[in-house]
Amino acid sequence: MAEVLLACGLTRERLLEEAERAQALGSDLIDLGLAEGWIDEENLLREIAARLDLRFLEVTPPAEPDTPLASALRLRSYRIVGEGPGERCVLAPGGAMIRALADGRLTAPANRVALVTRQSLREGLLASQGRRLAKEATRTLPPRFSARWPETVRPWQRGPLVLTLLLCVLGGLGLILAFPALLTALTPLLLAPVLIGGAVTAIISALASLRPVARPPDLPDAALPAYTILVPLYREAGMIDTLLANLARLDYPRDRLEILFLLEADDRETGEAVRARQETMPGNVQVIVVPPGEPRTKPRALNVGLALATGNLLVVYDAEDAPEPDQLRRAAATFAVSGPRVTCLQARLAVANAFDSLLACRFAVDYAALFDTIKAGAARLGWPVPLGGTSNHFRTEALRRVGAWDAWNLTEDADLGIRLARLGHRIEDLPSTTWEELPPTLRPWMDQRTRWLKGWMQTLIVQARVPRDLLGELGPFRLLAISLTGLSVVLGALGLPLCLLSLGLRLSMGLPFLEGPSFVLVSDILVIASFVAALVLEIVPPLIALNRRRSWHLAPAVLLAPVIYILISVAAWRALFELARDPFLWRKTPHGLMKRAGGLGRLRPTEPGGADERFAGRSRA
Repeated sequence: MAEVLLACGLTRERLLEEAERAQALGSDLIDLGLAEGWIDEENLLREIAARLDLRFLEVTPPAEPDTPLASALRLRSYRIVGEGPGERCVLAPGGAMIRALADGRLTAPANRVALVTRQSLREGLLASQGRRLAKEATRTLPPRFSARWPETVRPWQRGPLVLTLLLCVLGGLGLILAFPALLTALTPLLLAPVLIGGAVTAIISALASLRPVARPPDLPDAALPAYTILVPLYREAGMIDTLLANLARLDYPRDRLEILFLLEADDRETGEAVRARQETMPGNVQVIVVPPGEPRTKPRALNVGLALATGNLLVVYDAEDAPEPDQLRRAAATFAVSGPRVTCLQARLAVANAFDSLLACRFAVDYAALFDTIKAGAARLGWPVPLGGTSNHFRTEALRRVGAWDAWNLTEDADLGIRLARLGHRIEDLPSTTWEELPPTLRPWMDQRTRWLKGWMQTLIVQARVPRDLLGELGPFRLLAISLTGLSVVLGALGLPLCLLSLGLRLSMGLPFLEGPSFVLVSDILVIASFVAALVLEIVPPLIALNRRRSWHLAPAVLLAPVIYILISVAAWRALFELARDPFLWRKTPHGLMKRAGGLGRLRPTEPGGADERFAGRSRA
């Protein structure tokens, strides 16, 4: 085998050096070289083919239509379409098989087997099974778990739906204005219990995050499992260089790291940007062009990528993500010491561009409170955790068994987190940061919030379809926790104008607080309790998170709460009308707008006895 590698251009010194490193990593020398790119896969396969009187194919013929996808990927081989003389199957051999072929321990019949690259093998599978994959990617779930319920609503029917919704809103507003006293009393009675309950749930979660959790011991290199990274890309041509640089920083053996770039078929600009860099990309990066289909959403692309993934573990990263270099190692170590019910780890998302604007600064505080305290605490309490849209680490086979992502849901992450809990799985917190660039200006911020809130509305509708099943699968306490979380997000945003109108009428009519009939008295008490709960929610989780990241200089952003709540309410009403008019419209968040990186500190270790890292004051997009 050494003779073949030397013929491919490697020197003896380089070969000996890499052989020692591969042995230290517990890696196959050839697999490591192919993954890292210092062995050119095409040159190697051409050399093997010439020595064995086989053909090397630059373009792979499509597979037979009934080819099992999982076995074809596992065996790196499939039978090709066609009759008559010529090759019957293609083979993209890995290191062990290449060595066996070169050493004569394995024979490949001439004129029966052709050699191809791994990228070409996947392209051949997609050529024959693309339509089926595109369809299956939208049907991974039974109807009771999917948001595709409005799929049957035709475009010409959506106008009446919007009109009906508008008439209901105007009619309700007319009744309210006709009986203002009723509004001032009923609004708190209807909304306050949900808002107070949601705030209390979040505060309990934040306090639970204070409990230290021991960091699992690192796995030796040889014990690290195969990992797949899915990176959905759409209109991200300007982020490819940044993405490749961020992925290159990951500290994980490259021969066990598979990176799948998922491109949409009509996104020429991103496709050209990727192809322009394909010659210099590492060998473990594969480009998958997602077959066309509807709805065109991120979860649909992820489902296609999952079907082609070969890793034991899997993580999703977005184009702008910069995960900490040891994140995959920490996730693998955590899975290794966790029981089989732990099928997902949620890493901490943090804003990389907190100093870009007041909006970005507030976003940084919100993200820190949400991921460093509320979601982390909910995971430690064993509650359902609505996942974030990136840096979710999964056991791959478990993800397939639960139906993966709902292609029709615009918050596919939150929906998946709740579904995992319903099906008996656990989500744990992974205290490792992924830095994200988030919208620093109002328009993209509003589009992103609209999509999130529309997705939350979809998720609440889906989860509430069969209440008896939901109660039986979650139990009363966990059901109460996630219900209060979801309802407080949606109803709080939609109900804010009603609350402000109620308060304005109360002041204009001069009605005193804490006086009058008993139901008015109860209403006033609920108003005060809601205000106190909101105040505590705006103080406790953010300050815990900012202390953990030594970023007290961002604390004044808490004072922006009234403005942020109003903007979120606008986004919520926009989302509601959009849900009736265009339920699957995916408002893409633009990236590459960051002007200044930094503002939020690194996560301080919370493990017992963990060393205190000094604040680095630095982040990356």
